[in-house]
Amino acid sequence: MNIRLLLFTLFIGIFVHPLSAQESNSFDPTQAYYLWPTEASHYLSSTFGETRAAHFHAALDIKTWGRKGYEVYATRDGIVDRVAIGPRGYGKVIYLKHNDDSYSIYAHLLSFNNELQQLADSVRFAENYQFEIEKFWGWRNIKVEQGDLIGYSGASGIGPPHLHFELRTPTNKPFNPLLTNLSVKDNIPPQIRGLSIEPLSFRSTIEGNNAIYTKRAKVSNGTYSFGTITINGPVGLGVNAFDQSNNVHNTYAVYELNLKVNGKQLFSSKVDSFSYNETHQMFIDRVYPLLKDTDKGFQRLFVADGNSLPFYNINGQNGALNLPSGTHNVTITAKDYYGNSSTAELTLKVSDTSPQQENRSFTNRNSTLRNISPEHWKWFSDWVTIPYNQYEYTTIDLANKNQLIEHANGISVNLTGQKYRFVHTPESGPLQLYRITPNSTSFISATDQNHFAVFPDQTFTDTVSVGMSVDSYNKDSLTVDIIPNAYPVNEEFSFYTARNSALIDTSKLSFYNFDQEDEDWELIPTRFTNSHIIGKAKTMGHFSLMRDLTAPKISNPYIRQHADDKWVIYIDAIDKLSGIDYSRSKIYVNNNQGIAEFEPENDRFVYYHPNFIPTPSMNVKVIAYDKMGNKAEQVFELKRKE
Repeated sequence: MNIRLLLFTLFIGIFVHPLSAQESNSFDPTQAYYLWPTEASHYLSSTFGETRAAHFHAALDIKTWGRKGYEVYATRDGIVDRVAIGPRGYGKVIYLKHNDDSYSIYAHLLSFNNELQQLADSVRFAENYQFEIEKFWGWRNIKVEQGDLIGYSGASGIGPPHLHFELRTPTNKPFNPLLTNLSVKDNIPPQIRGLSIEPLSFRSTIEGNNAIYTKRAKVSNGTYSFGTITINGPVGLGVNAFDQSNNVHNTYAVYELNLKVNGKQLFSSKVDSFSYNETHQMFIDRVYPLLKDTDKGFQRLFVADGNSLPFYNINGQNGALNLPSGTHNVTITAKDYYGNSSTAELTLKVSDTSPQQENRSFTNRNSTLRNISPEHWKWFSDWVTIPYNQYEYTTIDLANKNQLIEHANGISVNLTGQKYRFVHTPESGPLQLYRITPNSTSFISATDQNHFAVFPDQTFTDTVSVGMSVDSYNKDSLTVDIIPNAYPVNEEFSFYTARNSALIDTSKLSFYNFDQEDEDWELIPTRFTNSHIIGKAKTMGHFSLMRDLTAPKISNPYIRQHADDKWVIYIDAIDKLSGIDYSRSKIYVNNNQGIAEFEPENDRFVYYHPNFIPTPSMNVKVIAYDKMGNKAEQVFELKRKE
């Protein structure tokens, strides 16, 4: 037996669960023995199914203590199915295929083993020193045995140093690696920190308001309590909970959640596996508005419309609550994979007084308020709640007053029943809201009909209301708002703005989306026809047509030796608008061209050449482009410090 395999066997537990019905084929991860894939540690920084920017985490992240260069081993016998190198996502990654057709993935590597690195480098050099590659090498039949060194841990792609260790079924569905013989020491129960309650109707109230309600838990003798909360109408609960394991401070997703009302179980979820074509549904498994606004991953204790994830055992109940008048006892249980559990309790008091229809009369509609804009309202899929001081100065097209309900925090407007609806505010001006339904392509237009947007059939998981407004300032400057930025977008959509006939020069001109979280502009694909300027977007929000005429700024070259003993040169590279185009950029050291790798999280190039050894004095030439073709060229004299 491989000595390393024998040593790791001593640390690996035998706590095994069979893969649940979430994987319907005959694959059973308990029928194989998996080796812990690194010497770095036996601790986790992240677990399976956690919240990420736009998807579920599909792996275990193994701690490498903020350092790079730990050896990474094949968890089982197999062949090298794929390797990839890139600036984002998994960075430098190896895919192994095993004899049962399942896969193991090792991501964010510093580098591959000698054989794979030489092969990858030869391909990149042959393809004009390209940084980014993805190669399917199963046909090469490169065999590895369990415990073989396949690479070194790093921080390539996204995130700090760690090893992303992912397992997939033969149908490429990621599954929880803890379902195998792999284990960590964990006797710490989860913590339940917060409760969310969402209104599920424009008539619903939580403590008098039609808005998402949150509350922190109080803890006594290990039990969490949220006290008594008054509601009316249908609502959905959510919970902010996390788990931990022994000897480290990292926080993880909980494995299992259960909801009981008056002793009856109404919701249960367990995260064993999912499909990559479902991973975007993380947005509706979580409470999306809270995730977007606070970065907190409240998990819904009900199955929202459009959710087809395989996590839930609901027995005909979807977990949504529409309770009769009176008091109801609610119990929420959170468990980790090893059965450690915590419980939270609350009482829902359902009032027998329903909110009233709106019957106010406003006479003076001359607003002195600022920010009277639909973007500042509380948006839901079927209604919107407008603060009283903004509703007073807002014009809305309504069929009748039954579509308006008064709440403590404003007027809720039912948006169902009409294909489109006219809205006018002093700040945003006229806006046409359209109802967009899943599973059919939808078209909307601005009020002047000269600008429009096209939403493919899978853009949204639920029926929502969307509007478009366009402001033009001169022939090459305009802004587009796709309102509201309140729903998760699953598929790219396109918007078309009428092109000014005087616009001849379109060079270095493109649409940019304003990222409110990063307070920065992000380039989006843009093309020009004789009649329109077309942008393709992955999110709702604010877009601006801008011309980028400024070249990147390059500076501060310095030498480093990596933990795999390879020497590199780092060069800072910043572009304020369109971003660095690493595919066109080139770096030479003493007239020897290397691969211009790029680290977007660190805003820097990495000069990589497998044969590079620093000399006492080096001539470093950098040619950097941005995505609009602006070019910066600079030569540095770099001396090696002894």
